[in-house]
Amino acid sequence: MNKSSQYLLVVSDNGLGFPEGLDFRNTGSLGLQLANILVEQLEGTIELQKDSGTTFKILFRENN
Repeated sequence: MNKSSQYLLVVSDNGLGFPEGLDFRNTGSLGLQLANILVEQLEGTIELQKDSGTTFKILFRENN
């Protein structure tokens, strides 16, 4: 039996947040490009929440 653990990485701030209509998955920002590449390499998912500031949630599994 192959067990895998899930990990959730949360990065947030309480700043101004993202502008409406900005596609963080397709942007010229190097930082966002690197974050998306990391998520792709980890075969994970990324979610953006724009409540009070900005929160990114990255979910990935440990591959055994």
